[in-house]
Amino acid sequence: MNRISLFKTRIVIEDKVYLLAKDVRKALGYKSIEQLHGEYPEIVKHVKDLPALVFESDFNTILMSDIDAMKKLKHIEITRVETLRNNTEAIKSIYPLKFMVAGKMFESEARMDGYQSVNEYIEDVDYVNEIKNEKEKLISKRDLIDSISLSRVKLFELINTDVLERNNLQIQQYIHINNCTPYLESFIVGQGIFFSVYDDGYAFDELRIENNDLIIPTYDYDEDNPNKNYGHDPELRDYREYSCLENILYIITHKDVEDAGVDLMSCNAPGISFYISQAEVIKLLNPKMYREIVLIDGDMAFDYSKTITKNI
Repeated sequence: MNRISLFKTRIVIEDKVYLLAKDVRKALGYKSIEQLHGEYPEIVKHVKDLPALVFESDFNTILMSDIDAMKKLKHIEITRVETLRNNTEAIKSIYPLKFMVAGKMFESEARMDGYQSVNEYIEDVDYVNEIKNEKEKLISKRDLIDSISLSRVKLFELINTDVLERNNLQIQQYIHINNCTPYLESFIVGQGIFFSVYDDGYAFDELRIENNDLIIPTYDYDEDNPNKNYGHDPELRDYREYSCLENILYIITHKDVEDAGVDLMSCNAPGISFYISQAEVIKLLNPKMYREIVLIDGDMAFDYSKTITKNI
């Protein structure tokens, strides 16, 4: 497959990424920027002394709703911009609040380090440490996307495809991207079955279907019977016939979904088990919400580059 490279120019304004409108026009198949503006009047932006621009997230929103364009382009555009300066300035701005809450702690730490002034201690020690921590975070984030590859490897270490075939089951997946960090979620699906694959606490290679019920042994040897019966959806919906996100949307609109805390929702009905963030639920119900969150049906390869720049 030929590598698709459309957007060689990106404009960063206040940490927001824009694409050239002429490139977006070409990618989406419009004859002119005016034609693009006529179809999507709100996305073409004009900034002083710069050519016409399109916010990268707006381009992705269009692409996710245009099946033909997505088939042609194969992938969306996601550029993460973080600067050490902005991150540390944000930390500096909350020091008054930190001192209000933990003033005694700062005073104690200042004395222990030989400072008579708390302000000098914060400027020379605490803030310097915060800068070092933020620098390490930025460096580590370069490789976050590699977690997708690790998820793929782990999935097929846990599950034997022959076992799935014998029980008329399949694997479905979707990718959710939040703040430019991708995560891959996997599910075992079948008739009346939609079960998430989260960890290695289950003996997935020994799972089976009995009387439509999903039986998965666990590694909890303290239990008298480790073969746990998760039942099946009594409506016997064949989840294999729908996409992963279609199935999740069906479940959150037809089943009892509960608040699992820490911004998570869960559904643990017969034959069904999964967790999803509240923001993703809202995104599914209203695609215009949470533009920083992208949901992609299935698994897909990423062409990506990692760039760190510094001012000289």
